[in-house]
Amino acid sequence: MIRVAIPLLLLFMASGQALAAESTPAAGPYLGQPLPGTMPRLFAAGLVSVGANFEHSAATFSPDGCELFWCTNVNSRCDPPGEGLRLYQMKRVDGLWTQPEIAPFTRDLGVPVQRPTFSPDGSRLYIEYSRNPNAESDSEIYVVEREGDGWTRPTPVSPLINSPAYERIQCVTADGSMIFTRDLMTSRETVFISHWVDGAFAEPVQLGEPFDSEAHELAIVMAPDASYVLIALTRTGLEDELYISYRESDGGWTERIRAPYETGGFLALSPDAAYLFFLGEGIYWVDTSFVERLKPTPLR
Repeated sequence: MIRVAIPLLLLFMASGQALAAESTPAAGPYLGQPLPGTMPRLFAAGLVSVGANFEHSAATFSPDGCELFWCTNVNSRCDPPGEGLRLYQMKRVDGLWTQPEIAPFTRDLGVPVQRPTFSPDGSRLYIEYSRNPNAESDSEIYVVEREGDGWTRPTPVSPLINSPAYERIQCVTADGSMIFTRDLMTSRETVFISHWVDGAFAEPVQLGEPFDSEAHELAIVMAPDASYVLIALTRTGLEDELYISYRESDGGWTERIRAPYETGGFLALSPDAAYLFFLGEGIYWVDTSFVERLKPTPLR
């Protein structure tokens, strides 16, 4: 197995210097940024990943690649994590990317917003926030729907998903089903899936391995073709590990395999799954060639 765990602080020191050319929106996919290889690269330094800010998100692109959402706390690296997090967006209009701005549908919420996640067709965007900023155990999942060139106001995603416990959205699968975690007042959160059936979410059911374990799963993202799942977790609360599990021919999953990167608690794949975005000291991205390299021989 390839093991190239890279300390996030060293990554930040190596690639955190914003270049002037990378600080201005440009034409082309991914904000015109130079594409990463097998070494993680700070994404859009000085534009999305800003040294003075506190990013708390992956970079989430719409399925057509023309919208970008991420969460950040502007000029607040010294503030407590989570305080004042806002959802930012950029759009590709006539081939050029707009300047970053707070997503209009969140401007008057007055609470931290996290984990933007698109539906497979891009018509719905799911977000996580607490209606009561003082109630840490009451985070819920909301949804906005595409309306013309913008989005509707946020509404609760489903009474079957939201509860008095703490829900975190993890990912939405190719068929529209939602994988999320729920704090059941245990030492870790429990992973659930709510299947998308006839235009609505069904009663959630718990997921076992490889999605759930005795560790604390921080982030989960599934490949668009459901051929693998990436899971970021922590065992100590001090460091994060990245694992991959592959779908087998019988519908089951392989045991988790340690991937060669340390990541923060947020994961997102590019629309074509060619790149993985994750949180470090800023938002990073790396190509997903490791997916094929780590695949067990019988699955190749």
